[in-house]
Amino acid sequence: VSPSPTLKHLVVPGQIIAVSSENDEGAAEGFLRGHGTYIETIPGDGGPSSARAVVSSGAGGGADDDDAAAGGGGGGTKRLVASVAGTVERVNKLVSVVPLSSSVYAGQVGDLVVGRISAVGPTRWRVALSLSPGNGAGGLCRDAQLPLSGADLPGGVQRIRTAEDARGMRRLYGEGDLLSAEVQQVAQADGTLVLHTRSLRYGRLENGCAVQVPPGLVRRMRQHMCTLAGIGVDVLIGCNGGVWIQRAMPKVGDSGPTSTNTSNGTPGGAFVEEDDAAPLAETLQGIRQRHAATAVLPDERERIARVRNSVECLRMVHCFVTPDTIRLVYDESLRLGLKVGEMMRPDQVLAVTEPTRARSQ
Repeated sequence: VSPSPTLKHLVVPGQIIAVSSENDEGAAEGFLRGHGTYIETIPGDGGPSSARAVVSSGAGGGADDDDAAAGGGGGGTKRLVASVAGTVERVNKLVSVVPLSSSVYAGQVGDLVVGRISAVGPTRWRVALSLSPGNGAGGLCRDAQLPLSGADLPGGVQRIRTAEDARGMRRLYGEGDLLSAEVQQVAQADGTLVLHTRSLRYGRLENGCAVQVPPGLVRRMRQHMCTLAGIGVDVLIGCNGGVWIQRAMPKVGDSGPTSTNTSNGTPGGAFVEEDDAAPLAETLQGIRQRHAATAVLPDERERIARVRNSVECLRMVHCFVTPDTIRLVYDESLRLGLKVGEMMRPDQVLAVTEPTRARSQ
């Protein structure tokens, strides 16, 4: 695969990009699997082989697929195959395919995702990364896996998982549960995403609202979890297009007892006194449990619904979903005096997103 500064080669899913042998990994002409690709291994007779480009992003083109199908005549032939439709890019030995469609999610290590448990296996959960696959807004992405070893045990206990933990997996996450997780690994063989929740920031999502937007509308940012100041709403923006909205979680502070700032009608100033005798993990899990068990007040529900409609308006006009753009749409809807339900009218969608669209031009 030869780089070109001006021309890029277009590939479709299943198209062979390059062919090499297993003993060519250290060779100068070998390749490494990048995003949007997977590797097929074809057993052979062990004859000589060489790494060859099947598609070329240069003007001269490359070999055809029939030549690649022969596998180079070598043993243990490896073929690099495109898994999405897009353009081929190469950085040194790393060959990847950049998707053309904004609805395709190509996960990377460290990505924050919002998913739904679709199945519980003997030692792992299957996580669907498309929250609403039937409405056209969800991304095209295969299910991810959350191994039992990657899940945080109650109380933040760090120990080897046992057979008893495997039998009680549904007590942690059951079918239909929403959760936030981080991409820990991208399988080299087929690109399957392996997740983990071994952090106090991740885990089950309760008492809130989930929205699905195309993954192309979510930029990779330094911080994907934020609290909208003055609104009292937490927003979690997943790289897979899943957006979780909930009332602001109480903060753990070391000064003063539990109190709520009601001067502006928002619970964003709530603090919970930290128990020095209890570990931080238990304190935070207790806060999560109280947050999930406490009913959402009508004014909190209205703010959550307004933020949710702000995200939907950004999706409808195909604008990036960030905390700043959400806040612009939210404030504009208040300035226009719109009720929450009126924000989704086609004429009002254009009106509330006008500052955002003008800013992005």
